[in-house]
Amino acid sequence: MKDKNIGLITILHVNNYGAELQAFALQHKLNDFGYTAEIINYLYYKNPKHKATARSQPFIKLTPVQKLKEFLYPYIAQFKSIPFYKQKKKRDKKFADFHAEFTKISKAYPSMDDLYNAKLSYNIFMVGSDQVWNPYTNSNIEPYFLKFAPESSLKIAYASSFGVSQIPKEYHLEYKKLLSNIDKIGVREKNGVEIVNEISGKKASWVLDPTFLLKKEEWKKIALLPDFQKPYLLLYVLTDSDYITQLAYQIAEKLNLQIVRICKNASKEDSTNDILNVIDAGPREFLGWFHNASFALTTSFHGACFSLNFNVPFYSILKPNKANNSRQISLLSELGLEDRILYVENEKPSDESFGIQFDKVNVILDRKREESITFLKNSIEESNAI
Repeated sequence: MKDKNIGLITILHVNNYGAELQAFALQHKLNDFGYTAEIINYLYYKNPKHKATARSQPFIKLTPVQKLKEFLYPYIAQFKSIPFYKQKKKRDKKFADFHAEFTKISKAYPSMDDLYNAKLSYNIFMVGSDQVWNPYTNSNIEPYFLKFAPESSLKIAYASSFGVSQIPKEYHLEYKKLLSNIDKIGVREKNGVEIVNEISGKKASWVLDPTFLLKKEEWKKIALLPDFQKPYLLLYVLTDSDYITQLAYQIAEKLNLQIVRICKNASKEDSTNDILNVIDAGPREFLGWFHNASFALTTSFHGACFSLNFNVPFYSILKPNKANNSRQISLLSELGLEDRILYVENEKPSDESFGIQFDKVNVILDRKREESITFLKNSIEESNAI
């Protein structure tokens, strides 16, 4: 019997709370099963140390506008962070400390060439969650279909996401070739099951995001709870708007809550006596703020995940007709929580809808969690690779 060692590739080192915690959760659960799991440190294209080569050209050619946005993004983000340099430095250190203490990570592979030439020795390869199969990524997504792994190795996808509701037909053949490389496929959205079947004819299972593989009690063990005595509404939004801010004030006033905002940067007009901006939170502090919240408003998929994990009443706020809305819609529909979705500029909810019956939600979530864990175990144990 071969050693039960697993190489896991996902999106990491982008200082994103959701990306960081989903990677940790999957690795942690695999270790709980008795396997030795290591994250393959392939540097995502948004990492400043990533090296683009001829091999890493985008899968789908971006429009000039998309290219410009991708090019300008790091510079805009860096410019916005200038007034908060000290907080950013503290936050970056907290992410680095989290890696050092809680995750096992391989040496860095800055480019596709480095990864493909590495001759990695894991006997099981796994691609994890997040939008690893999004066709509109400004880099080649082939590594996230495990094309660098030896042919004889077992290849598994767990909660991988296309990040869109459909793949353009002209790219179906290429996706079919890529999907054929994966032995067992679990996807994060329900429509991902349909995409896999339509394009490749292969069977896929719908599984939960890795952050749900751990229960509230397990997350609390690593959370750093805030020293903040007032009950609060947690605001975690990736793109702010007047609608969201006004909604936060409305709910906070009704429930007599302080507003706390987790953000990377905060402009002057955002900093008021009514809103506490938390700019330097690391992954552990992020968990702590969600754990202690009385209510949450979020535009983030993982913001919704941790609200559910910690049984915090919340609203998931989406922009209408966005391709990646399928992430929240798929999850919340399964849990009977379609009413927790609000679309920007739509009518604000009534006071009666602020609460959630978590006793019912948790029954569904526990069942789906067990199904997801069973998929993960069986995908590994049914193979002769171990």
